[in-house]
Amino acid sequence: MDAAFANYLLLSKILHADMTALLDNESNTQHWRRNFIPSSAALIEGEAHCLREMCAISFECAAHEIAKKEADVLRSEKDFGAEDRIKLTLRAAYKLFELAPAPNFGGNEWPRAQRVLHKRHLLMHPKTPIDLEVPDDLWNEIRDGVTWLTEQFFNFLFLLKQKHDG
Repeated sequence: MDAAFANYLLLSKILHADMTALLDNESNTQHWRRNFIPSSAALIEGEAHCLREMCAISFECAAHEIAKKEADVLRSEKDFGAEDRIKLTLRAAYKLFELAPAPNFGGNEWPRAQRVLHKRHLLMHPKTPIDLEVPDDLWNEIRDGVTWLTEQFFNFLFLLKQKHDG
């Protein structure tokens, strides 16, 4: 568990530094938005992967009640798309480490967060010029979604630290 946690912290530190550098030069230009989207998706997917690795170890060490799909994603993430991996991993993590409140995937925030992954795909595999555009209304939803989703990962670490520090 220590190695998985150390990897999580190191990867998180690097990805957060990338995002901080990007945000330090924030602008409303299309090229800046096109750079922010894949960078934020990398941050989110990196956090989810490392968290999944920690959860997989915890899951094997003790009996926990989690949903079948949550257990399946911990055993093998390859059978799930990015959206499911992120959501199921976060849900499992909060359960396995007995943290509350768990993220609420039933509100407006989760669909907004999913938009960053969809738009990242279009940016990485464009078929038409419109695939490369990030209009203001979409941008606002993506930014709100990225903020909400990264907060869920930060809250996990905060709650875990708070639980162990007593």
